[in-house]
Amino acid sequence: MSQLNLDIINLILDFIYWKDDLSVDRPTLATASRISRVWQRAAQARLFYSVVIEARWRMSAFMKSAPARTRRGKQLRAAVRELTFVLSGHTTVMGIAPSHSLLEKDLVLVLSDLPNVYQLRIYSLAAKVSLGFQASLAAMTMPKIRSIVVDYVAEPPDREHQIFFDFLSLPSVERALFVGKGTYQWASYAKSKQRPQAALKELRLDLRHSQPSVRGTDLAWMISYSPSSLEILHLYDMVLDPTMSEFMTTLAPQLVSFHVSSSRQSDLGALADWLQLMTRLKELVIRNDIPSADCFRVATDLPRVMSALPSSIRHLGFAVDSQLALRVTRSQIKTWNQRTGECLRVLTLVLLANGTFGEDWKQVPEVGRLRLFHFTDDDISFAFASPMVPSNTFPRLVDPSTRGIVINDQEEGKQEKALSRNPLRALQRLIKGR
Repeated sequence: MSQLNLDIINLILDFIYWKDDLSVDRPTLATASRISRVWQRAAQARLFYSVVIEARWRMSAFMKSAPARTRRGKQLRAAVRELTFVLSGHTTVMGIAPSHSLLEKDLVLVLSDLPNVYQLRIYSLAAKVSLGFQASLAAMTMPKIRSIVVDYVAEPPDREHQIFFDFLSLPSVERALFVGKGTYQWASYAKSKQRPQAALKELRLDLRHSQPSVRGTDLAWMISYSPSSLEILHLYDMVLDPTMSEFMTTLAPQLVSFHVSSSRQSDLGALADWLQLMTRLKELVIRNDIPSADCFRVATDLPRVMSALPSSIRHLGFAVDSQLALRVTRSQIKTWNQRTGECLRVLTLVLLANGTFGEDWKQVPEVGRLRLFHFTDDDISFAFASPMVPSNTFPRLVDPSTRGIVINDQEEGKQEKALSRNPLRALQRLIKGR
């Protein structure tokens, strides 16, 4: 086994990397690392690729397994590309007692010896981080973090909190995601603090219907260093007030991917006007499946959107709530095809009502790949991932395009779902040309 070509070893390890539940199969990788020295290096590189540190004992275990002063320890730390860190302060979270909780200084200590981390994910109960911590981050020459994810897990008090903006002081950040509910007073924050330094290519916000909601002027301030670099914009679960139109019309010509959801039906009234300016757009996803997202009604709103949809579009996704909405969708896709002469490469639909898609959805010549989901499906979380705009340095589960063309037949649908979770079977199918 030790004489196998390294490319073959890497292929085998890639096959065993994921379990069926999409978690990393660490026990099997650890077993493989004991075959020989060649296997050890390749397996440990995968074991250390993504590191999760949620408590002090976990941090100590990581430090001992990869000592910073040894040659092997430095190699293992250099293999870390993704770091997930729980900033809980002295508060109990995720079952972690305050005595085992992690502080800002612990994150600085860990990061200082991880030269190749490109993705940093923070779970935080704190509304903000200290100025000293921000200064420490900004002073670090390595790693040059490209992707930052801040997940604010606390139920915030009714006050301004800033933790997301604090991490945007890292000038190397290109991709940013913030999930959390709170009171955002961005205008006052913009006046009193230095603007974010990051030149973003990708910005995703899921504000969980926070009030007061973000305004267009706030977003313009956030991307002030990204006037021409931002290509991917996802705005989830927020109120879009009239100030958003000016922001969107300025940004529209450069967008490649746009996801949006809102709480009020009137909020997307200008969506068709924005789309007419999005001449480079490859992906449009309208998250009208989110509870309380009454922003888009297919039967009445889709015709105007489809009339403005550019020919560059490759992936279109939204939810339908009735058979009438399904019929309107089918008709509008055909009309768009006739107008542009283009085949829509991927169409994602989530059926919110009871029932099925029907026999006529088995063959839709205007669509290259149909991705049909019912809201009760176990894998519904894959529905609105981005199959046409992959982001190798941004967190997501698996490439949803491996799910293939979903057929209504129940057994075949099960086979496709199993295939999407098993890379070995996927390779076998590709070799056979299926």
